[in-house]
Amino acid sequence: MKVGIYFDVTKEMADRCREITDVPVEIRPVYPTEIELIQGDYMLGPETKLIQTITAGVDHVKIAEIPKNVTFCSNADAFSDPVAEHAFALILSYMRKISTFDSMTKEGTWKKLPVSSLKHKTLGILGYGGIGRSCARLGKAFGMKILAFTRTPGEKTNVDKFVNTPDEIFRESDVVIIGLPLTKETRGYVGSHLLSLFRGSVIVNVARSHIVDKASMLDFLKKNPEKEYLSDVWWGEPKIEGNLPENVVLTPHVAGLSPDLIEEAMIHACHNIRKYLDGNPENIVKREDYV
Repeated sequence: MKVGIYFDVTKEMADRCREITDVPVEIRPVYPTEIELIQGDYMLGPETKLIQTITAGVDHVKIAEIPKNVTFCSNADAFSDPVAEHAFALILSYMRKISTFDSMTKEGTWKKLPVSSLKHKTLGILGYGGIGRSCARLGKAFGMKILAFTRTPGEKTNVDKFVNTPDEIFRESDVVIIGLPLTKETRGYVGSHLLSLFRGSVIVNVARSHIVDKASMLDFLKKNPEKEYLSDVWWGEPKIEGNLPENVVLTPHVAGLSPDLIEEAMIHACHNIRKYLDGNPENIVKREDYV
């Protein structure tokens, strides 16, 4: 049994993976290995048994081409905390008018404008996986009421209420965070219907752009200039077509991106490879959700 790492890593990281998995590890092998640690591309061979991504999302992987007898695992939860931190960085910057004050003061204008607090506001979380749980923990620390919608409600820690429909999230929340994976079911999930129910002020997307229907969101923002769309993802990224609406704040898909986070993610993935070898892997991807 051998682990093949199908992207560039340091020898030190490969050695760490070897220590965790307790099997030989090869960086960018010429031939397919029994276990493959990937970012996106993979090599299939007759002995391939496990494909483990370093990424939490898997919509970029050619899942349809992976044989059904090969176990395919995501790296869910590996980036949850930093992605939640990024969501709240966007929210706090908007609520406290950080960018506005920065521009004004640098231009010589010293003017106090009203700002908002998160305390006592309602945070609605669409999707309660790793990112959702981390967002709930941070929201609760800010004194927010937490609502969450998920197919599989679990422990209620940090959640005041699991709602029955996404309609309730948009109808009852001041701030909505989108944390769903992009699957067949969730593509275009946030469209004109849900947006028409939104009575809050801020929608945050730290998941995938296509969970939100582009035409519906742009129309919503045009008709509701007082509401804000804060997003780490955009349709067609990295190419941005057309002018961004004034009530959009966009970052270039960096919520989980930094060298130390990649290292942590790789360690997390290698631990799941070890769990696979022990017969109990986590985060097995359901093909039917994507294919």
